Amino acid sequence: MLTTLKPYAEKSLKPLAHLLRKMNPNVISLFGLVFPVLFFVCVMHGLYWLALVVFVFNGLDMLDGMVARAQGKVTAFGGFLDSTIDRFADFTVIAVFGFAGLVSWKLLLPLIMLTYLTSYIRSRTELAALSAGNKLQASVGIVERTERLIMVFVGLALYAIFPTTQLFGQNLLTVVLAVLTLLSAVTVGQRVAFAYRVLQ
Repeated sequence: MLTTLKPYAEKSLKPLAHLLRKMNPNVISLFGLVFPVLFFVCVMHGLYWLALVVFVFNGLDMLDGMVARAQGKVTAFGGFLDSTIDRFADFTVIAVFGFAGLVSWKLLLPLIMLTYLTSYIRSRTELAALSAGNKLQASVGIVERTERLIMVFVGLALYAIFPTTQLFGQNLLTVVLAVLTLLSAVTVGQRVAFAYRVLQ
């Protein structure tokens, strides 16, 4: 859904991409591992506001692709590396709530599974279509990675502001992640339905 805003985000990051124009894009991708780890550490120590500041820097993961295109060094491995690091980040920023005791693993484990399925179904659909001679984008569904990260951010922000507030007997972070789990399940269904239509 929010992927349509990507061109505007890239435009705002152009000055920073220009500063990094001589760096190896893969090095920039690897640097993207730092922010999920810092986020994990901050949440584990109860530094929720610092964690939110660090979380914003996850949006810089577009820089590697921008620099690669500017250098004319877009490679299949670069895309593979970027996607792999994204999966690491996805796990880290969700699983930390379980390790920190903020959200039950009974909710987080299905959410992590659905997060990975959302990504897998897209890549598998596009690969299957490509092998059949068709190039397509399978980024369909109500919740893609951008929406998921925003909801995680909002959930933690609400918890940081209202740590004792509860809805349905659960803290606000749990409520937001429960909604995210439901929307992620819908997204998986939408992507399976899309794959069924285009791969027949």
